Amino acid sequence: MEPSIGNLRTCTAWRNNSDCLACDGRENSFFAGLSPEVIATLHVDVDNTGAPDGTVLYQPGNRAEYLWVLRTGFVKLIASSRNGETRIVRILRPGDVAGLEGLLAGSYAHTAVTIGTAHACRTPIRAIRQICLEHAGFQWSLMQKWQAALRETEQWLVDMTSIGATARVRMACLLLHLRDGESSRIHNFSREDLGLMLGTTVETASRVIAAFLRERLLFRREAGQRYYDADIVRLEMVAQGAQR
Repeated sequence: MEPSIGNLRTCTAWRNNSDCLACDGRENSFFAGLSPEVIATLHVDVDNTGAPDGTVLYQPGNRAEYLWVLRTGFVKLIASSRNGETRIVRILRPGDVAGLEGLLAGSYAHTAVTIGTAHACRTPIRAIRQICLEHAGFQWSLMQKWQAALRETEQWLVDMTSIGATARVRMACLLLHLRDGESSRIHNFSREDLGLMLGTTVETASRVIAAFLRERLLFRREAGQRYYDADIVRLEMVAQGAQR
């Protein structure tokens, strides 16, 4: 089932639009394995899509038709256990790719939902498969993407489900995962989302965040902003088990 996303337009990335993360030649770009000369000859139907908060990009079992290379915003990947319990198993950030498993599996493994307004380059999987057949360099780049996603997922699992770690320690680890690059900014996710990431109640997530604010581990930015400023050094100490 194709998601309903507004304001679709044909992407200008293939006409030397350097603003697009999908093909601007950066090391973390999805098409980094292709030379500018090759990119210039491609005819891929890429859409530059804007999706408002809460847009469901795909759900488990949906036939995989597209990949989304995230340019701005966040996407949460939600999985359900056998007993129906839901967890957020990963947060995708700019440069990450949603739906990557669809290349091989033919269907999606998670429910992918935007957090805030997100912009992404939506690319048909059939086109990606054709590029893989024709360009060995792109295959290598794609394997690096898979490896990076696997490494992030494994580290997320270790940090968020560590046996014996307190909610305080796991929250500190989570906030460091949600850090905006190397800056001191951390996205202000809802308490419901934080609880689903950690496998705790909303009340526990709210209590720990309130404590971090009181202790000045987190600082509120201007009213209405979606980010906190953080004392990264002290937050790292908490993540390592220090009490203060």
